Amino acid sequence: MSDEENSRKPQDWKIRQYYEQDEVKQHILETAEYREIAPTYPNGYGRRPDAINFPGDYLNFVDDGAVSFHSSVERWKNPLLIDDVSDLSNLRTGWDLVIDIDCDPSFELAKDTAELVIEELRQHGIEEISVKFSGNRGFHIGVRSEAFPKKVNDKEVAKMYPALPRGIIQYIRDDLKDRMVEKVRDHGFEEEMKTDDGNDPYSVSDIENNWGQRHLFRMPYSLHDSSWLVSLPITPDEIGGFERSDAQIDKVSFEKGFLDSFKENEAKTLVVQAMDFLEEQQEQIEERRNLNKEFDTPDEVIEEENWPPTIMNILDGLADGRKRALLILINFFRTIGMGWEELESRIWNWNDENKEPLRESYVKSQLNWHRRQDEVVPPPNYDANGYYKDMQVYEGDNLEEQVSNPVTYAFRKSGGGNEQETDMYACPYCGKEYKQKKSFKKHVRQCDGDGEIKRLD
Repeated sequence: MSDEENSRKPQDWKIRQYYEQDEVKQHILETAEYREIAPTYPNGYGRRPDAINFPGDYLNFVDDGAVSFHSSVERWKNPLLIDDVSDLSNLRTGWDLVIDIDCDPSFELAKDTAELVIEELRQHGIEEISVKFSGNRGFHIGVRSEAFPKKVNDKEVAKMYPALPRGIIQYIRDDLKDRMVEKVRDHGFEEEMKTDDGNDPYSVSDIENNWGQRHLFRMPYSLHDSSWLVSLPITPDEIGGFERSDAQIDKVSFEKGFLDSFKENEAKTLVVQAMDFLEEQQEQIEERRNLNKEFDTPDEVIEEENWPPTIMNILDGLADGRKRALLILINFFRTIGMGWEELESRIWNWNDENKEPLRESYVKSQLNWHRRQDEVVPPPNYDANGYYKDMQVYEGDNLEEQVSNPVTYAFRKSGGGNEQETDMYACPYCGKEYKQKKSFKKHVRQCDGDGEIKRLD
């Protein structure tokens, strides 16, 4: 324990006195039901798995010097059997969604992030939302297991762990990203969220998505074992006015619970939309895999007159998104058959066109890395998050709207085509092509009719 933590730590007798209060004991017992419990001591976690089934179990932990309590988001038939069961899905009866918001630079930004997440949940029809201060730098936002449907597409939701809660968090992060970028910017952390792949607001104020088996969260009214503040339940409306000092051990009252209320099935819409999102993500991954196999590097480079206007917009130079543009250009040039000497010349000329050129050392390192790679990989698809449209370089002429990737455009316009580009489906209304029949059908339904499927041979 650091000197700073030691200076904040209450005396041991005060910690024990706090945990011996009937109100604290009652809240922890209620939360502990059918969950794995992990107390922490001055030297680290206790043994796992463990449980609190009776008041005496809890008091034994306190007598042994426990300073903090964590519990699983998962509910179990018997948590003490976890180590003896190879298939945990048969032991798991459900799981609660506990969204962990962690923001080291700014507690005010953590508040704004929590309020955005709550707004997002409410927009999906969820009203019974639990909130508590995490005890240090953020908040925990909870939706109880009973709010989720028992089955979706004939699959038991209890057995869709951790993929489904992880997917729900990914869906929320994706839906909130633009608003989060603005919040991070408003709080003065523009530079801190910049990455090689564009703005990442979650590198500043995180909505954590690292769910795994036996995922733990700090229990309500537990102390935090570095700040020594109480993990205090509050109402959603209290977030804006909440201060960390409100959670000091001598100030808290115990009238609010956490994960103690729910409406059955009110999270169904969130689950369905998150699963649709995951399906779309998987389709994009599959399309990218197929795309990687789709192109044979031509014997002669495809001439500039056949390049898509979006690539030409990038070549005019950029003020923002230069690192992403560098990745796009290198992969585009390689896939259309450009030799390394010409490729490097083009890249350096492009860098000179940028409003603020990338550092020479960075460009060299990227060129050297790509030169060492044997596999030729096309640039990201036009609909990839964080790229062309977000960089405001997407032109979207008639042909670009029909194809998925800048390289497809170049092949198509040059007349060279691609012999491997088979088993494609084209929309009879707008001509947009898909490799996957499922994606094609979904598009056609949104394109003013069911139309006759035209198969491209």
